Amino acid sequence: MPKQVRHDNFYHFPYCDTVSSRGGLGWGWVGYMQTPVSIIKCQTYDENEVLKALRRSIDLVGGIGSFVKRGDRVLLKPNLLYGKRPEKAVTTHPSIVKGIIQMVREEGGIPFLGDSPGLGSAIGVSEKSGIKRVVDAMGCPIVEFNRPVLPPERKGRIFKNIEIDQSIFEADVIINLPKWKTHGQMLLTLGVKNLFGCVPGPRKALWHLKAGEDHKLFAKMLVDIYQVVQPSLTILDGIVGMEGNGPNSGVPIPLGLLLASPDPLSLDQIVCDLLGISRKSLLTNQVALEQGLVRDGIVVVGERLENVKILNFRLPTLSRIDWNLPGFLKKALKNALNSKPVIDQKICKLCNQCVEICPPEALKGNEKGLVFDYGNCIRCFCCQEICPEGAIKIEPGWALKFVGRKQKAEGRNGSEY
Repeated sequence: MPKQVRHDNFYHFPYCDTVSSRGGLGWGWVGYMQTPVSIIKCQTYDENEVLKALRRSIDLVGGIGSFVKRGDRVLLKPNLLYGKRPEKAVTTHPSIVKGIIQMVREEGGIPFLGDSPGLGSAIGVSEKSGIKRVVDAMGCPIVEFNRPVLPPERKGRIFKNIEIDQSIFEADVIINLPKWKTHGQMLLTLGVKNLFGCVPGPRKALWHLKAGEDHKLFAKMLVDIYQVVQPSLTILDGIVGMEGNGPNSGVPIPLGLLLASPDPLSLDQIVCDLLGISRKSLLTNQVALEQGLVRDGIVVVGERLENVKILNFRLPTLSRIDWNLPGFLKKALKNALNSKPVIDQKICKLCNQCVEICPPEALKGNEKGLVFDYGNCIRCFCCQEICPEGAIKIEPGWALKFVGRKQKAEGRNGSEY
């Protein structure tokens, strides 16, 4: 195994010519005194154009050789939420996966791909999303995340007993390949959120049950996973993203961007800047700020941020459960104060996938179709994530609508940090 090199706070060394292995970061970029996030334009999924864009984006943060050395076992972690065609923008695009496999191989790395989908297997989702065709052609194996283990180092602040798949700890290098999408619970699913897929399938439902109702607590769990996994490189597929009712049933939107960074948290902050929203509106960013994990500075390289901002991007409706209300009142007004999933019975095909995945078993069927038990519903929106027809929407409660209008009228939209 290559020599492991770890440095406190990662990001503030003016020079280091040693390449870190699993658990560290590539050091070719450390001429920067700040964490680099590269932004590159790419308007098409043509494989040649994607490969060129990947090379440019990674070169700007140090080059693939700064992250991968000969003999390294390199785990590629795409977004394999659900098996849909690439044009639906639900999963990382196959051309991104192919380009990264090629670049890893050029450095003598040994790539393999793994994830834990919301429903089904990594192989099954990869086949439906076009990724299996690519990895099979390139001789890159797919591993199922089905070997949960406790991390050897308990790095989490809150959740110290989250089981991560053994494959994470067997890799020398982890390359995180998220898809730019909206998310009904977390607002956006980007670099940090994509790492939730490192938790083996059934365990994800358990953690949704434990932390899903409190969205900030869920964000703390995601940040804990981020600190355990520590991917060496994150590349965001934003060539075509998803807006609206994401992360499974939203609308594909051409964004024409690839982003890369040694740090997914820094990358996520820059995406908020591109969308013109507060960085703290993404709860994983807010939690990281409160925990002192936010880096002292981020340098954007490649395209100038102000030249590639995304206008009129439709974000999802989120529930709000964090008002300073007494516990008894918050419970009594749960439905009024929170968004809730609702089923469009005209679209629903009664496939029952939402019933199977619901952590608190709050969905039941009757002669009229599926109905929610909102008393048990924890607002984790797993049902909305997994619905193949887009039949589950998020509807704000009446009090949430009222407060939202009032805050908008008063101009209280949050602040940047």
